[in-house]
Amino acid sequence: MFMNKNFNWYLDSKKTNERYAYIDDVFNPLELEAIIKLGLSKENAVHEKAAVESKYDGRLDEETRVSDISWLYSDNPDNSWVFQKITSAVNDINNQFFQFDLTYIENLQFTIYHTGYFYKRHIDLMYNSFAARKLSFSLLLNDPASFNGGDLVFHIQPDPLVTTPRKGRIYFFPSYNLHEVLPVTSGTRYALVGWVAGPNFK
Repeated sequence: MFMNKNFNWYLDSKKTNERYAYIDDVFNPLELEAIIKLGLSKENAVHEKAAVESKYDGRLDEETRVSDISWLYSDNPDNSWVFQKITSAVNDINNQFFQFDLTYIENLQFTIYHTGYFYKRHIDLMYNSFAARKLSFSLLLNDPASFNGGDLVFHIQPDPLVTTPRKGRIYFFPSYNLHEVLPVTSGTRYALVGWVAGPNFK
């Protein structure tokens, strides 16, 4: 066993290189319902089948992913309050746990997982981008009692790490972490997913 006798535990040191972190209740229940309405609204978003970029250059790959998505765009004034609250949460979590050099949040993806929908193991890094995705996040919008399955799972250790679903909880994790959403076996899961980009890792 390696022992470093010169190791000191500094009380003011910040945690870094965390595998994931989470924060609860950034949005209250009424705000979560409002986000669902925005995501389902035809006026604010165009609904489409989710695609997979890494394998087929954005074409549908239903062996890897089956979900419906729409977009909350940052230039839509109806969505600005969502971005503002997410920004505050991103800054707090990043300063405390990751300390990545971050520049902007991409447009937010509202994701619908109906029964039988899933997203197999993947990473969020983009292959054709002017900036690097560094920090990903996933916000569960509805009560986990309203659906079964659909767990967010991280593959960052020998055994899968299954997260605990909680309405209003936002999980943050490095975009290079391997993760998946298990198949929903009943009901519908609503999530708001996003990515924070910055200069390439050095």
